[in-house]
Amino acid sequence: MSITSPFHCSLLAPCFAAFVVAATIASGGPSYDFSAVTALATGALSGQNVNSPVPGFDLLLMKDGVVVYHRSFGAWSLDRPANADSATKTLSGALIMSLTDSSTLPFSLDTKLSTYIPAFSGDKANINIRQSFSHTSGLGDSAFVGSNTLTLQQVAQRIAMVPLEFSPPNSAFSYGGTSMHAAGAVAEIVGQKPWNTLFAERILGPIGMMHTSFVLTTPSNPRIAGGCESNASDFAIFMEMLRRGGVALNGRRVLSQSAVNQIFMRQTASPITILNTPVQSPYTDGADYGVGIWLDERDANGKLIGALAAGARGFSSWIDFDDGMVGVFATDLSAAGNVQGLLYLFRAAAQTAAQHPLCPPDLDHNGVVADSDFELFMAAYNVNACASTDMTPGCQADLNKDGFVDDADLGVFVAAYETLACP
Repeated sequence: MSITSPFHCSLLAPCFAAFVVAATIASGGPSYDFSAVTALATGALSGQNVNSPVPGFDLLLMKDGVVVYHRSFGAWSLDRPANADSATKTLSGALIMSLTDSSTLPFSLDTKLSTYIPAFSGDKANINIRQSFSHTSGLGDSAFVGSNTLTLQQVAQRIAMVPLEFSPPNSAFSYGGTSMHAAGAVAEIVGQKPWNTLFAERILGPIGMMHTSFVLTTPSNPRIAGGCESNASDFAIFMEMLRRGGVALNGRRVLSQSAVNQIFMRQTASPITILNTPVQSPYTDGADYGVGIWLDERDANGKLIGALAAGARGFSSWIDFDDGMVGVFATDLSAAGNVQGLLYLFRAAAQTAAQHPLCPPDLDHNGVVADSDFELFMAAYNVNACASTDMTPGCQADLNKDGFVDDADLGVFVAAYETLACP
C-alpha cells in the first residue's frame, strides 16, 4: 500500500514509529452512529413521521452527562430560545420539591392549599400540593391564570372560586395548569419570596441555567405551568440533574434524592378515570404522572425507564433511565400532537446507537483498526473546526474531539492501530 501524507511516509509502520507512539492523549469518550437520528430529523422537515412538516428545531442528546449529539435543522439555530410551554411544569415541579426539602414554613406534597390560602374552602378545602401538581385536584380552567394585571396571589384567590371539574380530589385525571398556578401561590408564601426569585435561587443558579426564565405572563404573575422560555442546552442540564438524583453537572446538589424519587413516582391513582390527557404513550396509560412530569415508559415489569416533559408547541425533553440518556427537542414552531410519535422514534434510534458505541479509530466500521482506516484518516487530515458531535466523515477523524484533525488525533489512531481490534 502506498500512502501520500503530509509527513511523506511511504510505509505505514515506519510512519507510525515517527509519531507519538508514547502519546498519552485520550479520545473524547465513546462515539456513536446517530445517522438514524439525523435521518429522522431531516425527514421531519419534509413531513415524514409527522402530520405536517416541522419548520425547524434543535436536537440535543446527552449520554451519561456528556453531549454526544447537538444539531439544528431547518429554520432554527443551535440553542435558539423557545417557548417551553407545558415543559415548564417539570421545572416548576422541581422548585416545589426544592421547597419540600427546605422551606421557611412547613411544606410537603400533602400540604393543603387551604393551609396558606384559606379561600380554598368547602369542597376545595382538602386539595393538596400533590394533587395540584398531578392533575387530580379537580380544579377547572381559569382565565385569570393569564392575567396581565393581577398578581399570582390575587389569581389564586380567584381560582379558589372556580367550580370543581370533579370531586373528590384524586378521583379523576384532567390535564391542565390552573391547580399548579394555585400551588405556585402557596410556594411564594412558604418560601417568603416571589416565585421568580425562588426559581432563580433554587433551580437556575445552582444548575447554571443561563438562558431560562419565565416570560409569561408578568413577573408578578408568572405562568407556573407554561410560562418558561428555555433552550436545548439549558433544559438538558436540568433533566440531567434529575437523572442524576438531584446533583447538577457542576457537582452541586439541587434536590435531595428523596425529592427526586417523588418527582418520578406515580402520584395518580391506578387505574383512574381519565377526563383529559394530551399524551398517548405506547407504554403506559395517559395518566401516569409524577410531580410535573409524564412517566411515559415502563418495562414489562412496570419499572420506570422513561420520563417526558412536553410543551404544546413541540418543545420536549426526555430521560431514558436504562441507557443514561437525556434528549431535548427544542422548537415552538409545531404542535405536541404533531411530533409526539416522532419523539418516540428519536428515542428508539438514540437508544440503539447508545447501546452500540463505535470504536472511533475504526473509521470504516468493520471491527478492526487497519490500513483502510489510516487512508480515511489521512484523507481527513487538517480538517478544522469540527463540532464535537459532528458525524460527517471528515470530522469522525477528530478522535480527541478538540475541533481539529491533527497530530494529536494521529497519536490516538496509532495507539488503536497497534491493538488492531475494537472492543
